[in-house]
Amino acid sequence: MKAKSVIEVVAVFGITLFLVALAGLSPVGEWVRQATNRAFFEYAVMSAVPLLLLVVTRRNLASYGISLRNFRYHLDIGLVAFVPVAFASVPFMFVDETQWGGALIMVGVEIAVLFALGWLLKRKPTRNESGMVVGALLLVNLSSLAGKATIGNGISAFLFYLFFLGLGEELLFRGYIQSRLNEAWGRPYQFFGVHWGWGVVITSILFGVMHFLNLGSLTIKGDWQLTPWWGLWTFFAGFTGGFVREKTGSIVAPTLIHGLPQAIASAFLGI
Repeated sequence: MKAKSVIEVVAVFGITLFLVALAGLSPVGEWVRQATNRAFFEYAVMSAVPLLLLVVTRRNLASYGISLRNFRYHLDIGLVAFVPVAFASVPFMFVDETQWGGALIMVGVEIAVLFALGWLLKRKPTRNESGMVVGALLLVNLSSLAGKATIGNGISAFLFYLFFLGLGEELLFRGYIQSRLNEAWGRPYQFFGVHWGWGVVITSILFGVMHFLNLGSLTIKGDWQLTPWWGLWTFFAGFTGGFVREKTGSIVAPTLIHGLPQAIASAFLGI
């Protein structure tokens, strides 16, 4: 049962990345990137593969974290978790996370974020607590810098990072892969009162492998730049998304903390 689950998720992971790579090398993928400067087509494929698998095999989408039930709760958790995640994004302005020095700094940052989230979310915050207020104030302050980005870029950034990159990666990793592994491996451990298991670890490993492979650098000419240090720190980042997924039982909050910081940086700061 356990071995079968690992074989299944690794196979789906490999097939998905293969199709994503083909999408990126296709004329459609190239045209979309040239028109938008973003990989919309590739991440649409990444979203479609796990969704199609779950629908065809008639699995319960809610048990895989794909549900909008209790959306206000998930939104609240996502906004509370957004605060430490957003502050943890500051080092990106000063370090190269694809090189060993920057990657090691980001490893430390991600570990700190994980414990900060554990402490914050253990308190079971409501909409009235300070986390949501701080998150809202941070958004307002960042919006004052919106002049650095065009309106078109802002809309494109929010669409891409939230509904394509963020949602696509969370559907595959915290939605399909982690949930499937949890079915076989269970969740025998606890972290700040949240049950988790080897599903989080294996999912984080595959998340790191994807970033190590760096498919975005693959060209039709065969050029390909592997990024092992990027893979290292994103392995640790995977625990953050995995923890929030286990806390909420949904991919809504993980999608928010995954895509929102990048969307804001691109839309409001023009980077």
